[in-house]
Amino acid sequence: MREVVLNIYKKIINKIADVFEIVAVICLVGMVIAVLFQVTGRYVFNKTPGWSEELARQFMIIFSFIGIAIGVRDKIHIAMSVVIDGPLKKIRLPIEIFDKILILVLGTMMSIEMERLFGTLRFNRLPGSGIPVLWVYIFPTAVGALIALVAFYQIYDHFKYGTDEQMAPGKASVGSSL
Repeated sequence: MREVVLNIYKKIINKIADVFEIVAVICLVGMVIAVLFQVTGRYVFNKTPGWSEELARQFMIIFSFIGIAIGVRDKIHIAMSVVIDGPLKKIRLPIEIFDKILILVLGTMMSIEMERLFGTLRFNRLPGSGIPVLWVYIFPTAVGALIALVAFYQIYDHFKYGTDEQMAPGKASVGSSL
């Protein structure tokens, strides 16, 4: 029963991450279009739209935060593998579990701290585009929650299947990636 619930949990998180990936692609396209407007305005019309740089920056911020969550999900973030593969190989599993716990705490704290800014900045607007500042903090808050949710099931997978190396494709029958 617990395995069925965990598989459903992983599928839901996978679908949420897929939606975030689509948003990241939209942000990348939006960033390119905003910069194109800015460059065309500057060099062709000698007048730059006031919103273009601001909008490109916001798209880049959203894209970067989503990239963080996808990196955690796919386990492609920076790790201390030189230390873990060398002298600390015997305690690799506890180190990886501690690593995932830290990521869980980071994601949780990111959501909590970003959410606190909602109350403070909810009436402010970005000067160039007029977009409410509230929207700037929605994606980092949601990404923090996604990071925490992904780290939660990765911790469970470590207890059940062992280290990341043991869960790698071809080494174990069940992997932990979404």
